[in-house]
Formats: sequence, C-alpha cells, structure tokens
Amino acid sequence: MKAERIDIEQARRASGLRIVTLAHVPSPWGEALKGILHIKQLPHARVSHVFGSPTQTLLEWTAQDSFPVMAWNDERPRTTWIDQLNLAERLAPTPRLIPERLEDRILMFGYCNELCGENGLGWTERLRGVHEALAKPGGDPAGVSAYLGKKYGYTPEIGERATERVVSGLTALAARLEQQKARGSRFFIGDTISAMDVYWAAFSNMIKPLAPELCPMPRRVRDMFTATEPTIGAATKPILIEHRDFIFKNYLELPVDLS
Repeated sequence: MKAERIDIEQARRASGLRIVTLAHVPSPWGEALKGILHIKQLPHARVSHVFGSPTQTLLEWTAQDSFPVMAWNDERPRTTWIDQLNLAERLAPTPRLIPERLEDRILMFGYCNELCGENGLGWTERLRGVHEALAKPGGDPAGVSAYLGKKYGYTPEIGERATERVVSGLTALAARLEQQKARGSRFFIGDTISAMDVYWAAFSNMIKPLAPELCPMPRRVRDMFTATEPTIGAATKPILIEHRDFIFKNYLELPVDLS
C-alpha cells in the first residue's frame, strides 16, 4: 500500500492518519508501524525524516523528537509503540493484531514489551551498538553513537551488560517459537498472526538485516545494523530468522521501502 508523501508542516495541519518515520534506515519501531498499517490496509500519509534534519516542528507538534509518530485527526499524536498499536487496532479492528483471548493478550503484550519497550531487546541492542562503537579506536567521529547514547541513557556500565541481556532476550524468543512449532503454530501467540510477529520481523533487522535486494540500504547503515558479536550470532537461532522471513513473505511488503 503506497502512502501519500507529505512534509512535516503539512502533516501537522492535515486530518486523517499520518505517520512520521526515519528515512534510509530500517528503524525497527518505524518499520513495525508501517507493517501494521500495511496488514490493516489503513490509508495514511507519511513524512520521511532524514536523520540530522531539523526536528523543531516535530518537537513543537508532539513535545518530543523521536520516531515514529502516528497522528489521527486532531487527537494527540501517538509516540509510543503500544499507543500506536492500540490506535491502529481501533481504526481497523480486522484483521486483529491484538488477540481476543485474555491469556493470549497478556502473553503478547509481555513479549512485545520485552522486545520493543524501554530496556527491552531492541533498546538494549541499540545501547550495545553504542558501547561497541565508542570502544573502537578513534571513538565516534561522526557523533551518531554519542547522540544515540544520550537518547537511550547509555553508561559504560549499562553497555558492559548489554550483550548478556540481548542474548537472553533472543534465547527466550527462540524458545517461544520452538514451543509454538511443537504445537503446530507458525506464530508467537496462538494460531494466527499478532503484533508480536510484526515487531519481531522489524526488530530482527537490528541483528541480521534482510538481504540487500529485499531491504536496500547504504552499506554503512547495513554495517551498523548487523550484529557481529559472536554470542549474539549464536543466540540468533535459525528459527528466529525463518520466522522473520515467513512473516515478511506472507504479510509485509517486499522489498522494504526505506525512502
């Protein structure tokens, strides 16, 4: 589903559904939101923000300068993954991405928080990458890691513990998929797709990006989004990547459009 492209000033004044995402990088929170809207076939307009461009208008509009942002008519802009998911579910109740069964909802939101939430796997992987970059000879000449470190609350102590936490998160996700496979399901929760499947498909690109022909991005960005730590590679079990590929092939857009 092709989104209408507009600029931030147009998005601020417009009605209907609008999102603001980062351009040219497979930012997992933004790509997951795009995937949710695609599955639900929700028409929307999109602002593609280039990293390093001014964010003053976004700050004035949303009182923050992180991405993605989701706005519906004159309601408050949604700036967190859980608020964005709940809004999408309200605007397009089918197909469901939040399970109807209470126990399944509890499971899904628990796994999603461990993946997408503050101090979750995605958050911690970003901190681990910051720690790795800052420890290299020459430090961080471009300043990107220093910027992200400040944004995500980096300290050397947190950086030292990040790898272990990422490994434990990947191990838990792989174990969940193995359990589901044993009962005959291809999905994280129950027997149908849920938001957790979409979030993992997007967040997996922080560890092992899709092939270049499926997710084109600059070489330096691909390098930044490829985890080379051996223990993380070992924890990224084949079932995790098989699941990611299955979700992209059957439910999401390929090739990924990062423009």
